[in-house]
Amino acid sequence: MKNIQLPDEVYQRAAELAEIDHVSVDRLVAALVNERVGDWSKLQARAARGSVVKLKRVLSKVSDAPPEAMDRP
Repeated sequence: MKNIQLPDEVYQRAAELAEIDHVSVDRLVAALVNERVGDWSKLQARAARGSVVKLKRVLSKVSDAPPEAMDRP
């Protein structure tokens, strides 16, 4: 098992959530990191299926007109 360092305020928030769920901080952080790693893997898989050529084809259909007044800052 590896150790990681967290900023005090992040650790404190994690400790509060862990206490509510009756689990250790280690278990809570491991579960959250595992979830995000899975999300990242899914995103990478979707990106690998993408195509710059297809993106450019879609973007070529967008009008070159200036934005309407309600869309301007």
